[in-house]
Amino acid sequence: MRRDSKKSWKIIIYSDFKTDLSIFETIMEPFIDGIVIDQNPGNNGRQLTGFCSKEPDEVEFTSRLLIGTFSHDVSLPEFEIKVIDEVDWEAEYIARTHPIKAGKFFIYPDHFHGNFPVGSFPLAIDAGLAFGTGEHETTKGCLLALEKIVGSGLRIKTAIDVGCGSAILAIALSKLIPDVSILACDNDLAAVMTAKDNVKKNECQTTVKVIQSDFYDASEIIPFTPFDLIVSNILAGPLIGIARETAKQLDPGGRLVLSGILDKQTTKVMNEYSKVGLTVMDHLNFKEWVTLVLKFK
Repeated sequence: MRRDSKKSWKIIIYSDFKTDLSIFETIMEPFIDGIVIDQNPGNNGRQLTGFCSKEPDEVEFTSRLLIGTFSHDVSLPEFEIKVIDEVDWEAEYIARTHPIKAGKFFIYPDHFHGNFPVGSFPLAIDAGLAFGTGEHETTKGCLLALEKIVGSGLRIKTAIDVGCGSAILAIALSKLIPDVSILACDNDLAAVMTAKDNVKKNECQTTVKVIQSDFYDASEIIPFTPFDLIVSNILAGPLIGIARETAKQLDPGGRLVLSGILDKQTTKVMNEYSKVGLTVMDHLNFKEWVTLVLKFK
């Protein structure tokens, strides 16, 4: 997370619906340097706080928020932009980011200096401008799905994390299978830079390669296909739109992990992937979020 030695700012979005936070996070990305999500509702509903080293343009942010909420058919949330100083920023970020346990994985931020649980796989993850700290139900679902797939004994030599964000899923897989070849791709350059930093700090550069790609467009993907494992934790709409191309990238005996899906969207996603020959073999629910594991029929 970048820090300025002078004044800083924070953008706070309040929402009554936890399911909208991922959408608001995407809208905030161009303006912020770090982000924290309050999982517990407060007086103003649930809260998303983005920290900025430069003063955000309120008119530009408001315009982006209006367009983003309209395109996703969600209600326009209340928000505010506040000036803070460097001490407040660092203290607040540290106070609100804690280690998280998900299955065998222990995900911790840079400022954690305690002991790791015995038998766990430690993951050092700084989300920065990228989605994926392990806190969100979709990330937890994917982590547990990966753990189950690897535990089943499936042979995995090549894998790809599509829309990798912080690269938490690619890094987690590299801990489970040290000799696997993994691509982590994202279409957002800021996410790619954050992902590369996280791969380096977890010392898995020989296993995980981070690239910028809009789904499967990058030429670097071709030598790795077909993949034994594809994981994509984004949103239902893009997952539906890329179903046919995803099926082409998956090995006939491989597994596909999809997340970022709300309960009410599950049937639509399943139907779309059924059209391209895939069927659901596992279904993980965390509150209103669903993670699906699919294979060819």
